[in-house]
Amino acid sequence: MKKSPYRNELEALPDTYSAILDADVGSLRSAVEALGHGPAAFAGSGGTMVLATLAARLHEWVFRQPGCACTALELIDLPQLSERGGLLFSSSGKHPDAERVFSEFERSRFRPAVVLTHRAVKDLQAKAGPDTRIVQLPAPAQPDGFLATGSVMQMTVALLRAYIDSPKLPESLPRILDTEPELRPEVLVLTSPALAAVARDIEVRLVESGLASVQVADYRNFAHGRHTGFARRIPDTTVISLSDPASEKLASGTVAALPGEADVRTWHHEGPWTQALIVLLLRSMHLAGEEGLRVGVDVARPSVPEFGRRLYRLPLKRRLPEHLADGVERKLLALGAGDSDEFREFYLRSQDEWSDLLQAQRFAAVVLDYDGTVCFTSQRRDLPDEPVQQGVRRLLESGAHVGFASGRGKSLYRDLRRWVPDQFWGQVLLGLYNGAVELSLDDPLPELRDPSDWSRKVVDALSDLPLGDRLEIEERGAQVTVSARGALQHGRLAELVRERLVSAEVGAQVVASGHSVDVISPETGKTSVLDAAGELWGKAILAIGDQGQIGGNDHALLGRGPFSLTVDKCSADPTRCWYVGDGTRTGPALLARHLRDLRPLKGGLAFRIREKK
Repeated sequence: MKKSPYRNELEALPDTYSAILDADVGSLRSAVEALGHGPAAFAGSGGTMVLATLAARLHEWVFRQPGCACTALELIDLPQLSERGGLLFSSSGKHPDAERVFSEFERSRFRPAVVLTHRAVKDLQAKAGPDTRIVQLPAPAQPDGFLATGSVMQMTVALLRAYIDSPKLPESLPRILDTEPELRPEVLVLTSPALAAVARDIEVRLVESGLASVQVADYRNFAHGRHTGFARRIPDTTVISLSDPASEKLASGTVAALPGEADVRTWHHEGPWTQALIVLLLRSMHLAGEEGLRVGVDVARPSVPEFGRRLYRLPLKRRLPEHLADGVERKLLALGAGDSDEFREFYLRSQDEWSDLLQAQRFAAVVLDYDGTVCFTSQRRDLPDEPVQQGVRRLLESGAHVGFASGRGKSLYRDLRRWVPDQFWGQVLLGLYNGAVELSLDDPLPELRDPSDWSRKVVDALSDLPLGDRLEIEERGAQVTVSARGALQHGRLAELVRERLVSAEVGAQVVASGHSVDVISPETGKTSVLDAAGELWGKAILAIGDQGQIGGNDHALLGRGPFSLTVDKCSADPTRCWYVGDGTRTGPALLARHLRDLRPLKGGLAFRIREKK
């Protein structure tokens, strides 16, 4: 007799499980560690809500950062915060909900942004934006049917291995005997928070297949009123009680209090939480197949109504509002005052005053941050996109000057010489290592990596930091760069570095970039590039960066004077460091537009602010 499609999926699960136990999850571990720097939202649809539920719990318990599980629509509706990452679970990345989430990621509403998928990176990167991490897993042993089965088991194991060092997992999947009694029309799943992902899986499989109406409650929430509704529906309800050793006493006490006529199924696994999760998840998958056979439904190939296909494919482009963070919204985020009408009106007035001042000024030069401004942070080893290159060359051709203030060293010098025509090198000023080394692009490059007495003191002081074995410290004489292997927030890492240097009485400035923490001499900084540009070329200098917030490595650069723009994060100062845009562009995409809006006039460069549509 030919096996049903769902039976094939169930029988392929052991191979899928074994494969993911041995697979390299390094890229996923790196991605979740980046998310672990701060709050994060985890989005799924249908069966992948199981993964979102699990990931949110792991995020909070492993990294001690707020995490929320949400649907794709809920993620789209979330307000922008000053800091929040996002992770989308989507095997194919093809449906309209995923497409819309990609657009949210592309405009940097969630940072870091991650997609866990089976699609090739090249198929999704352009849609999700260059700074979004696309983590591709190998295809499961058997493709999913209507219900996500192999992919859910695979991604569950991948998440556990990515978040937890050596999680206690079954060596192989246990054999599940299909002997589950028939369910009643309604199912009540009682769970502990630790097993909520299993409860979600039961609910998704039974409801999406039309096998039962399901409600999920944790053991104590059930005690607050839901028991009364249950009492009226006892003859029609099956109770499934989920537990592991940590929740067994609460579960058994709750079940013991239920009436004798209640149909109660106790699903307990006597093993670590991670093992219980896998075993009970497997049992949920078998339950759906068994119950489907009883009513003549193969849950891998149910009859999908035509209106369901229309719903699934419903285009969202003009059906959902966009939550865009313009200049005023970003100032409010930097201020941390919430959605205050009073402060909003204040910033609207301040924006008008600053805009008039900016557009009336004529500039002799533009000073640019590099990583995150000229190039996307994830592409910092590549040359800038062509629109940015064209914009810079156009300014140089007009006779204007351009400065670059960056935490990078010789790599920036060499990259600029690759795409800036040599006839303009004399018009380009570099401030390498956050302004510690100043030179023209046509000057020979000095030796930059020799340690100095100051850098040795910094490194010696930092050697006593906690988790020193997880820190990467790069000493370059004029600058010491510190990065963490793991989920230590750059902002928190900067605080630890700053506190340690103060304790050691080592004078230094500590600034956080998008990917590391830079320690520089107290006598230098990116503002020195502004000073040098002013001395060389006179007149006003326009500064543009991307990390203008307090603690950001462009905060001083963009806070030096009123003539400064950010292409991403800003300070709360109403007189400078403004984001000029509608929220649809950030980083190099917005810089390219700003460069086009700089017009060479007789008195210097003039900046034109486009009217909002």
